[in-house]
Amino acid sequence: MILLTACAAGLFAKTESMFEIADKDSTLSRAPIVYDDTVLFNVYAGLDDFSAYERSVVITKRLEELTLGPSLVQDSLHIESVGNRQHILYADKLIIIISEADSLALKTDMDEITQAYYTLISERFIPLFIKYSFKENIFSIIKTILLAALVIGLAITLFRLLARLMNMLKKLVARLKKDYKLGIVIRGFRLLNAEQFDRFLNFLINLINLIFIIIIGYFALYFLLYVIPYTRFIALQLQAYIMRPIAEMGSSILHYLPNLFFIAVVIFASHYILKFLRYFFNEIKKGNIRFKSFYADWADSTYQIVKFFILFFVVVIIFPYLPGSGSPAFQGISIFVGVLVSLGSSSAVSNIIAGIILTYMRAFRIGDFIKIGDKEGFLIETSMLTIKIKTVKNVEISIPNSVVLSGNIIDFSSYAREGNLILHTTICMGYEVPFQKVEEILKAAALESEGINIKKEPFVHVKELKDYYVEYELNAYTDKPESMGGLYSELHKNIMLGFEMEGISLLLPTQSAVKIKPDKA
Repeated sequence: MILLTACAAGLFAKTESMFEIADKDSTLSRAPIVYDDTVLFNVYAGLDDFSAYERSVVITKRLEELTLGPSLVQDSLHIESVGNRQHILYADKLIIIISEADSLALKTDMDEITQAYYTLISERFIPLFIKYSFKENIFSIIKTILLAALVIGLAITLFRLLARLMNMLKKLVARLKKDYKLGIVIRGFRLLNAEQFDRFLNFLINLINLIFIIIIGYFALYFLLYVIPYTRFIALQLQAYIMRPIAEMGSSILHYLPNLFFIAVVIFASHYILKFLRYFFNEIKKGNIRFKSFYADWADSTYQIVKFFILFFVVVIIFPYLPGSGSPAFQGISIFVGVLVSLGSSSAVSNIIAGIILTYMRAFRIGDFIKIGDKEGFLIETSMLTIKIKTVKNVEISIPNSVVLSGNIIDFSSYAREGNLILHTTICMGYEVPFQKVEEILKAAALESEGINIKKEPFVHVKELKDYYVEYELNAYTDKPESMGGLYSELHKNIMLGFEMEGISLLLPTQSAVKIKPDKA
């Protein structure tokens, strides 16, 4: 044992003298290997493309990587020959390579230099690491406990602050409920009733609370794992799970900003173009702007058509700039949506085309009293798909434009505005009553009826001469098509009263035929 110790001491003394001689040689460059502010040894030559300084940096880094482990064992340090070079390794990790360059620089055999570096690493680095790591471990444990306690304390404090914030929000919500007992009403339009408003506020509070709990819990768990050396890799992995998607999302948004700016400019320009066109067509509708052969009631429909084409043009422009527009999935979805729209919109397209045709036909106007098929009433709304009429019974009816275009359209208001709408009714009278008398009674009954235009004289047509009676038709002018039902009722009452006062009975054609045939026989 004494002999081994003496041999080791002699070898170490030989090593010291070798490096002392090299350190005194001013022609050699020296690059120190430092650990814990202590110079372990120097390297005096480069290796391949590495200078002596670059080589020392690499060796220092390798030694620092060894210190990341829990401990170092003397027996794991060994030497291997690789070609014409010597490697000093700790287990399977390379520390330093000794080559011919070191032999030439130190003017010593390569094996002796290798053994000298081996001895320095064994006698200086490993004991220094053991001494340093013990102190460091004690300090690291104390620091870890303090940091973990600090993280837990901060997390508890934040959760308490969050609870107070939620209580404040609940008090604010209680005041809002009192102020908005009827719910949310904007310009007469009720967005939310009281019950919906209550549910919405509770959902909002719970959502905010959940988001803050997740954020505080995540950061508390992350820092707690990070301050413990043995779980730090879990914290870094957790950070990667969360931060990588956020970073990628942020990077994608940053790269997408030029496209987003282009889309914003196109939408902004189209918005103000539509705003100008809305004002322009409103002025046409009001009659402030006039064009030859362009009617004011075309303004709304023309604006809707122009608006559709502008919006379609905008969609075509911005589509290539949408995120993911070039991906196969996005294109597949676009084709699928297009097929669905084309299959389900045939009736809608036919109604739109019919609406355009009806608009430029000027078949009717808003407010007209019209009849379509067996439905009649006031026209209250027209659109690209349907029209809406309100009957005299206050029933609203929607009729598709394609049905309107394919049927008969009767507009009672077109000539009624000038008082030229003619109401007509037919009566039958036997030949024994002079036609002059019948004509006089019918005209008088028309003029006595309220709603009949007395400025224009009614007239009577002898419509047809039958075998046993004459068919008369009374025609009277009116400007109130919406009151036709009442007008006919009053007109018929006045006709019956007129003939009753003259002692003349009104006969149905069948009654006349039945009565006269026996007399003739």
